[in-house]
Amino acid sequence: MSHEELRLSSGLAIPHPLARMTTFCRKEYEYYDAIVYSDVDRIEALDVLVTVAVNSFVNSAPAVRKVHRGLAAKCNELLRDIPHDADLTSHDWPSEKVYGLLHEAVQADGVLVPVATKVLHRKRPRLIPMLDNDVLKYYLQCDPSLGSVNQTQNAQYAADVAMKVLGAFRNDLMSALEEIRSLCDSLVKNGYALTPVRTLEILIWTQVEKQKYYR
Repeated sequence: MSHEELRLSSGLAIPHPLARMTTFCRKEYEYYDAIVYSDVDRIEALDVLVTVAVNSFVNSAPAVRKVHRGLAAKCNELLRDIPHDADLTSHDWPSEKVYGLLHEAVQADGVLVPVATKVLHRKRPRLIPMLDNDVLKYYLQCDPSLGSVNQTQNAQYAADVAMKVLGAFRNDLMSALEEIRSLCDSLVKNGYALTPVRTLEILIWTQVEKQKYYR
């Protein structure tokens, strides 16, 4: 299958996705994606620590402790109610449970949607993508009816907007699922094991972030 360009239903075109993913993984894979965890149903300190590598800016000892303890208290019980293999591509993906998890996560002190999803992706890698500010802004600019950036910074509304963005992300994922799975197969041959959710999120981020690190 050709990997010259990946086109998404939202309108984004990503050139040379396999080459881009390979370059990204060579530089960044070992600092987040390759770091394993020991408990699928519990937020561990390591889950917060490794998010420094994906620009969470949780990068001081007090911040790490605050975010870890806050997320653990809010999320551990809810995580146990979501199967580890829950998959965003499934027709019956647990949207209500994901909403509840995200809503509780952003109630923790110092946690907004980007930090929450950068931690929770490690626990449910086939279900929850990292929705960092660049990815959020992309979808909110594509469709302002989804909400606003200001709402994502308000604990009362953040999960509602995040779920609408997640729905738009899922539409993109489903629209190009065969191509994305082919990319994943190619990457794993080189030692880079990523889910379709993570692969698409990386590709979108590399295409929309302003510094053009991988473009």
